Amino acid sequence: MSTSLVDLVAKSLVQTGGFLIWPEKTDEGILQPFVLDLTVVLSNPRVFNKVARRMVEVVRKEVGVEKFNSVLGVPLAGVPYASYVSLKTGRPMLLLREGKAKSVEGLFKMGDKVLIIDDFVSTGRQVSKAVDKIVWEGGVVEDAVVIVCQSKNAAEKLRKKGVELHYVFEFRNLVESLRKLDALTESEYETLMSTS
Repeated sequence: MSTSLVDLVAKSLVQTGGFLIWPEKTDEGILQPFVLDLTVVLSNPRVFNKVARRMVEVVRKEVGVEKFNSVLGVPLAGVPYASYVSLKTGRPMLLLREGKAKSVEGLFKMGDKVLIIDDFVSTGRQVSKAVDKIVWEGGVVEDAVVIVCQSKNAAEKLRKKGVELHYVFEFRNLVESLRKLDALTESEYETLMSTS
C-alpha cells in the first residue's frame, strides 16, 4: 500500500524534529501551541520532489497556468517551491527584497499577474505582506498556493484582499497523520485540532 503525501510529510517531520509541541508566538503575537518547520522537507529530496510536484498539480488544476505571468515565493521557505513551479510551468520567477527601493526583482512590469507560493499559512500575514508589495509595485495577485493551510480564517482574510488560497492539504490532515504515528498525546491532538 502506498503512503499518502500527508503521511509522508508527517513521517518526515517526526523523524527530523520538524514538528514540536512547543508554544510559540506568531509574527502577529498570537500564541500557537506548536512549532511547524516545513523546511525539513527541503532536506529530504525525495519528499521535497513529491510535495513540489503536488504543488504544481494544484497550480495546474485549481489556478491554471494561463492565469499568471510569473511566480513569487514568500521568503524564505516559499522560494524553493516557487523555483520548482516556475520550472514546471515555464513562468518566470520573481524575488522579494527587503530594504530596497524596489521590492520585487525579476522580469516584472505593471499589470503582471503574480502567483504567490509559500509552505505554510497560519494567519495569512506573510502572504498578505507579499501581496501588498506586489500590488504597490503595480502587479496583480489573484491566487496563492501553499503546502499546508492551518486556518480557514487565513483563507478568508486573503479572500477579502481578492486572493484565492489553494493548498496541498489542510493542517487537520497533518495532525491526523501525526496521531497515526503516535507522535501526539490525546490532549495534544485535541488542542491542535481546535486550532484549525
